[in-house]
Amino acid sequence: MVPDFALRIHAMIRSLRDVVLPALPKNEMLAIDQANILVGYLGIMAEQHDRVFEYLLVELSEYAELLGALVEDAHGAPSIEDAAAKARAALDMAAPVLQMSIPRQGELSALIRSLKESVDELLLAARQDGTPAYRQASRKRVMQQAERQILRERAWFRASGFELEPSQLPSIKDVLLLNRNNS
Repeated sequence: MVPDFALRIHAMIRSLRDVVLPALPKNEMLAIDQANILVGYLGIMAEQHDRVFEYLLVELSEYAELLGALVEDAHGAPSIEDAAAKARAALDMAAPVLQMSIPRQGELSALIRSLKESVDELLLAARQDGTPAYRQASRKRVMQQAERQILRERAWFRASGFELEPSQLPSIKDVLLLNRNNS
């Protein structure tokens, strides 16, 4: 399951507009105004949620460019030289990130969807024409992946309150970190 924020946010907007707002008494203007503000903020979140990382990368690039230009002209008093040295260190930390080729969320989602479709096609071909050993090995690998996926999804939705024993689940941070360390 893809954690589709836009879909969930639009469901919240619909709930507020179709259920909550009509149920509020007409004389409760503050509550009505606040609910409408929530609808507006949720609309912003639905539009921007998959652009936050990209926004930060643009900001990183622009400030690195600004800082680089300021450092280039920074000469003089010891305080300026000290600040310029710290600025160069900050630029050195930013340089590797600025040089990375980082996909947009939509591109990454499309790539994952393509891989999943390829898995499906290969499993279908294996079911039709694969050897028993290949089908068995494939089944085992798919089940291992399913276990990881289910754990990740349960951790992802843990805060929803639907888990019977949420304390028994790792945090999403821990699940993602574990996966990153095993890659």
